[in-house]
Amino acid sequence: MSSCQEPLQDYPGAPPPMMADEELDEEDEGDPEDPPLDPCSGVVRRSGADPDDLAGGACEPEDEAPEPEPEPPIEPPSLPLFVEGSTTFVVLPDTQYYSHRYPSIFHSQTSWIARNAVERNIAYVFHLGDIVHTNSSTEWKNASAAMAELDGLVPYGLVPGNHDYGPKGNASTRETQLNDWFSFDDAELMPSFGGAYQANRLDNTFHLFDAGGHAWIALLLEWGPRDEVIDWANVVMDMYPDRLGILVTHAYLNHDDRRYDHTDAQHSQAYNPHLYDTEGGVNDGEELWQKLVRQHRFVLTLNGHVLGDGTGYLASVNDHGKVVHQILSNYQNRNFGGEGYLRLLELLPDGRTMQVRTYSTMYDDYLSAPDQMFTFVLDLD
Repeated sequence: MSSCQEPLQDYPGAPPPMMADEELDEEDEGDPEDPPLDPCSGVVRRSGADPDDLAGGACEPEDEAPEPEPEPPIEPPSLPLFVEGSTTFVVLPDTQYYSHRYPSIFHSQTSWIARNAVERNIAYVFHLGDIVHTNSSTEWKNASAAMAELDGLVPYGLVPGNHDYGPKGNASTRETQLNDWFSFDDAELMPSFGGAYQANRLDNTFHLFDAGGHAWIALLLEWGPRDEVIDWANVVMDMYPDRLGILVTHAYLNHDDRRYDHTDAQHSQAYNPHLYDTEGGVNDGEELWQKLVRQHRFVLTLNGHVLGDGTGYLASVNDHGKVVHQILSNYQNRNFGGEGYLRLLELLPDGRTMQVRTYSTMYDDYLSAPDQMFTFVLDLD
């Protein structure tokens, strides 16, 4: 099958409307990290990634003409039965292309979460970063409007990714419009908001909440966390030793099921935070494991950023002999910047078994491959 196939060929859902050209930034030229075009017109390929990593590749339609809308399926696929009494955590992977060109898909995700908050007992929503693509006001406006669908209905937290920092999202600095478009004061009013590394900045925060019969702490850290941020994170985790921990950060696990490790010359380190010139220094996944995760009661780590098939899973034993489940989710390489796929982490009523599901709000359907739909058991004894 040609890699230049029409983007709707294999997918029944109708395409979302693109933003009009005048709604995009006047200087929408991308940045050095943006993918070059491959010989197929309008097909984006990430530099530094192997062709095999981009299987099913991301074909972004050009701005000139939207694709014609196909007829919707006569009977949309039904959702798998939700187990009564379960608790759901929703994971929003990289939304950068939605904020950039397809805001309706972003809205479809957050509106679905809002509509299903009670029925699916959604306890928290975690955004994995790369909220926007070029750190522009237009994109942040789109992202803020989409996330506002959750305000007052579902608590949520965000972390900045590399595209959320620096001029045109090049991550050369830690300047971001995140704190201009998302109110720190509003976040502080959430009962679950525990605190932040810096006052009036949402780059690094922690959240305290009860769900599924457990007390949790979610630690949300910036792109390539600096050493001083990790020091702060260790202090926070020491304050709550009895809570189950969730680490959310943009870059941690690679799609080869290994933590990013810039000292590992045997495995691909494409897009490792150390390959960026981000001010203040960075730490990658292995450094976060050694300096933070393995020392505390983390049961989950969640990250996006990585290309390839957008999935990864690794179970590692920490210093206390407990298993930490580390999960990568990122669908930006699919058509339309992700086709509305998000992750549902469903903690069953036993409080131990967690089902991972990959659901598209655009197609009302699930991915069923083994790395998209799987189950594990939290190590709580």
